[in-house]
Amino acid sequence: MKLVDPQWDVENLEKAYRRGFMAGMVGKEISTCPHKTELVINAWEAGWCDGKEQFDIKYPASFKKTV
Repeated sequence: MKLVDPQWDVENLEKAYRRGFMAGMVGKEISTCPHKTELVINAWEAGWCDGKEQFDIKYPASFKKTV
């Protein structure tokens, strides 16, 4: 795994964060991260964690077990 992609910029990191957030919001697993470089993975995972937190608030564990 490469640490930094030579073509990354702040806009790409923001996009990765937003996509990670959306993945977390719909309940996808963190292992679904599509990125290959560590810096962008970290941005995606930060978004995923924030989105997953919102998913857990919206759908408490007791609700998920009944679905």
